[in-house]
Amino acid sequence: MANVVFFAARPAHGDMKERADRDHGHMRMSEMTRIFRNRVLLLSLLFLLALAGCISPDAPTGATATFASTLSSISGEIRLVIWKSHYTLTLYKGSRPVKTYRVVFGKGIQDGDKQRSGDKRTPEGDFYICTMNHSKRFYKFMGLSYPNVKHAEHGLREKMISPEEYQSIKKAVEGRQAPPWDTRLGGAVGIHGRTLEGNAAPRDLLSMNWTDGCIALNNADVEELFSVVSLGTHVTILP
Repeated sequence: MANVVFFAARPAHGDMKERADRDHGHMRMSEMTRIFRNRVLLLSLLFLLALAGCISPDAPTGATATFASTLSSISGEIRLVIWKSHYTLTLYKGSRPVKTYRVVFGKGIQDGDKQRSGDKRTPEGDFYICTMNHSKRFYKFMGLSYPNVKHAEHGLREKMISPEEYQSIKKAVEGRQAPPWDTRLGGAVGIHGRTLEGNAAPRDLLSMNWTDGCIALNNADVEELFSVVSLGTHVTILP
């Protein structure tokens, strides 16, 4: 019996080309689908971020929300006590110290209490938060009611301010408003974070006294404070 040998039929050249084109088409379609899905995911993420910003740009999240929730369970008013000689800011709720933060001050700290505009000293005494805003330079800024009546009285005795300026400061403080910041006593002293523009702050924010009289903290600490204080919060600054 003769041996029968079977040979597999070889596809024609046209068939091979058609199959290759088909495979290439599938690969190209898969790549286009992947790119499309990635774009949809990216657009969805951007939309959610924009929506969150529109709903509540200042809402505390994460650790700040947890801190605010914990603080709300403690009775009493929030107040801040700042010790220049200790480089600390302590947040109190009622009579209870809740948390202490590391801070730095104005370049003129060794010269004592603030006296005039440009002396780069951090003021001492009793104040309240009179402004709260976001800042491109200092992340977030909580302005203090300097000059207070004590500083205004000193300025009037030394003929640094006029009787009219003294009355304006006194009236603002009595009404718990922001006092004038454009007299010879200076102003715009507050609690803030790192300089985001310019070279005012050192690389290590808390390594030296670098401000023009303000109280500076790390941004994470400023964020936490900003989420729990409010306009009118009492602030005491001690030597």
